[in-house]
Amino acid sequence: MKVRIVDTAYGGYGVAKLDNYKNVIFIPHCVEGDILDVDIIKEKKNISFAYIKNILEPSTYRVVPECKYASVCGGCSFNHIDYNKQIDIKKSILSSSIRNINYNNTINTIVRKENSKDYRLRVNILAREGRIGFYKFNTNEFVEIDDCVVLKKSLLEKIKQFVYKNNISANIYIIENDKNESLAFVDLLKNTNSIDYTFFDGCTIKYKNSIKNYGLENILYTTKYGEISISNDSFFQSNRFLLNLFQDEAIKYIENNNSVVELYAGSGFFTSAIYSKTNNVVSSEISNSAKLCRKYNIIKESAFDTLRKCSDNIDVLFLDPPRAGLDKNVIEEILRIKPKSIIYVSCNPMTFSRDIERLKHYYNLVDLKLIDMFVDTYHIEIISFLSII
Repeated sequence: MKVRIVDTAYGGYGVAKLDNYKNVIFIPHCVEGDILDVDIIKEKKNISFAYIKNILEPSTYRVVPECKYASVCGGCSFNHIDYNKQIDIKKSILSSSIRNINYNNTINTIVRKENSKDYRLRVNILAREGRIGFYKFNTNEFVEIDDCVVLKKSLLEKIKQFVYKNNISANIYIIENDKNESLAFVDLLKNTNSIDYTFFDGCTIKYKNSIKNYGLENILYTTKYGEISISNDSFFQSNRFLLNLFQDEAIKYIENNNSVVELYAGSGFFTSAIYSKTNNVVSSEISNSAKLCRKYNIIKESAFDTLRKCSDNIDVLFLDPPRAGLDKNVIEEILRIKPKSIIYVSCNPMTFSRDIERLKHYYNLVDLKLIDMFVDTYHIEIISFLSII
C-alpha cells in the first residue's frame, strides 16, 4: 500500500490518510512528506497500524539517524527527523491538544540542541542473559544494544559492565548524579546467587519477594538552587543539561514573598527553586520521596489531603503531577480554594489539556512553554501559567 505521511500524532506515529480506505493509518519511524510502501498489521474501528516495507521517497525532513538502532529500538522515535522539525511537531501536538482552550499567545520553546547527546541521567533498561537492550517500539520484543546516543556515557558503561560481568536477566532502573555517583534497582527475572554490585554506589536487588540493599540508599544532585537527595525509587528529571533552566522557567511566575502551595513535590526538585523566592511554602508528596528532602519540610500526603487543609488565600498553586494528571477530587478542591494563580508543569499534553479544560471557566491560560527535555523522542514537557478570571 502506497501512502504519504501528512502529520505526526502524539506517541511517535506518522499519520496517513487514503481516499479509498476508511481508517486513518498510524506508522512508526516516519515523518511528514515521506512516501512509503506499507503493510497494515492491525485494524481497529477507525484507525489502523502499519509498518514500513520501503521508503519510496524520503521527506526533506528525514535525516540520517545518529543512532544505529533507530527504527529498531523503541526509545528515540524521532532520531530520523531534523531537529527543527521535531520542535515544530511537538508545538503542533501541544497546540492541537489545547484547541478548545482560549490561548492567544505564542507557545514558546526552550531548546538546547547542542546538548542533544548523552543527556539522560537515568534510564529503565533491560538485561537478558548478560546483554542489555530496550523493547522494540510498542512491543515486548527485546532489542540488544551496545551503545545509546542519549544516555550519559559514564552511566552506560556502568550498566554494561554490571550486566555482562554478572550475566543476569533483569529489569533495571539506574540514576547517576553530577558527581558520577549512581544508584541501581535490579529486579531479577532469574535468581543469581552472587552478584557484584560494586559498579554502583548503591544497589537494591529484588527477586520475587526478597529485597536486599547494598551501599548508599541516597545520593545528592547539585542544582542551581541547592542539592536534591534522590533514591533509586524517587522521580527526578532526566535531562542533565536543562535542569537549571527548567527550574528557572518554572518559578518565573512566583513573586517574592508569595504564598505557595506545591503539590506532587517529588524529591524537591522544584521545591528548592521555589524557596529562592519565598519561605511561605507548603509542599507535599504522597511517595516516600517526601522523606528525602527534610530541608524543605515536604509533607508526606496526597495532593487532595493537602488542598483540603488550605484556605482561600493562596497566591500560587504549583502543580507537577504524574502523567495521569489531576484527579477530579483535586480539581474540585482547586476550584473551592481558588488560588490566585496556578503553575502547571506536565509531561503529557493530553492529560494537561483535559485538566485545563476543567479549569478554563475560572482561569485564563496566560503563558505556555515547551521545554525539550527529551530530544529525539515524542515526549513533551510543558510549563504553563494560569491566572484567575
